[in-house]
Amino acid sequence: MKFTVLLSVYYKENHIFFKESIESILCNTLKPSQDIIVKDGQLTIELENVIEFYVKNYEGIFTIVELEKNVGLGNALNIGLGYAIYDLVARMDTDDICKINRFERQVRYLETNMNISVVGSSLDEFNKVPGDLDQARVLPENNDDLIKFAKFRNPLNHPTVMFRKKDILQVGSYMDMISFEDYYLWVRLLNKGYKIANIKESLLYFRVGNDMIGRRRGSDYVKNELKFLRTLQNIGFISKRDFLFSLITKIPLRLLPKKVLVMIYKRILR
Repeated sequence: MKFTVLLSVYYKENHIFFKESIESILCNTLKPSQDIIVKDGQLTIELENVIEFYVKNYEGIFTIVELEKNVGLGNALNIGLGYAIYDLVARMDTDDICKINRFERQVRYLETNMNISVVGSSLDEFNKVPGDLDQARVLPENNDDLIKFAKFRNPLNHPTVMFRKKDILQVGSYMDMISFEDYYLWVRLLNKGYKIANIKESLLYFRVGNDMIGRRRGSDYVKNELKFLRTLQNIGFISKRDFLFSLITKIPLRLLPKKVLVMIYKRILR
């Protein structure tokens, strides 16, 4: 079955990591028939050179979507998804590394589980070299457990997912929800009765050395999280009790010093 890989890149990203990410896609046991790269605003010369190299050397695979201004990840992915030729679409971030059998495992899973709209997987976190942290992020596997989990935490590791484009479009695709674009998408799918799943096996190396924790704290993040929680309550996905529980347990964490939050993340939240 043919499928598309969807990436979005912007000027702050590391061109070496970007190249490693693309290489991991092209070296998979099952290769994509289309690789969409959304240029979210003007890029550095180094990033442009990486794109130019792969477009020239892998003719017919890459679809380049150029945006004049930076519109943010959710909007960029929405635009890119409109260029997807195939119904199966795999997400990928431009600083992560696919494991060699990722796409084969996910395509096979979706072929044999036609009732599943999105399948993610576990992932291995790393700082500089895959395996250097010896940390994994494992999520619940079946839809019923994921519905319960999603009331308090993101049920899917976004860079690991492969989804059915038609189902994503049915619920409005990615919407404006700063810092929570993908989480909001999964919630709307679940709320409409679509099913999601995770493969327990780790299929991706996830780079955490890009201040991931630092970007999930501070007053701006708190405002975004409050907006997101209110939205989940308004659409009936969480109860008032769930809202208050998240408010009490999450918001104080976002205001802690980064060193303390890193320690809590490693021991409890991962």
